[in-house]
Amino acid sequence: MKTWLGSSWAVCALAIVLGIFISMSQSAGQATKGGAASAVERGKYLVGITGCHDCHSPKKDAAGHVDETRPLSGRPATTPAPSTAAGEIHTALDLTAWTGPWGTTYASNLTPDTTTGLPARRYSEASFVAMFRTGKKPNGVGILPPMPYEMYANMTDDDLKAIWAYLQTIKPVRNQVPANVPAPVATAAPTGKK
Repeated sequence: MKTWLGSSWAVCALAIVLGIFISMSQSAGQATKGGAASAVERGKYLVGITGCHDCHSPKKDAAGHVDETRPLSGRPATTPAPSTAAGEIHTALDLTAWTGPWGTTYASNLTPDTTTGLPARRYSEASFVAMFRTGKKPNGVGILPPMPYEMYANMTDDDLKAIWAYLQTIKPVRNQVPANVPAPVATAAPTGKK
């Protein structure tokens, strides 16, 4: 009886050790077969979960489905600017243009098109990361709402670099987006004696 119990424990111990070994080998195998995401894969994931397509991708229908032929290409010329009303925020139906107390914002072309995309506006990986840290584009112009750069500023440099890496791999789309139009600066009424 003692030998049977002893051999049962030995078999159980061997099964546990074997199970741990197999589990560890599978984990190691996944890491070497791409289990650890590349920067481009990570960037694609981040673009998908952080809402970039919500404003930067034209939509193909009123339900807000992204037009897969023009992803992240910014406001199309066919999208009219939204109406304006004092004290209100308005958006175009495809969410690629906004108006509010800050002025009018047009979603930028984030594709690698050399004429109208990020490279045409002097973006590099470093200036892309800096934009999220400073709230200013490479040309020194401030980012306007609704772009929530303050939220993205909490991302790590590696996350922002991964987004940049992914954006360099998407299809270039030639789409000239107009410049944003900041609200006029209020001027004080002239003071004078009567």
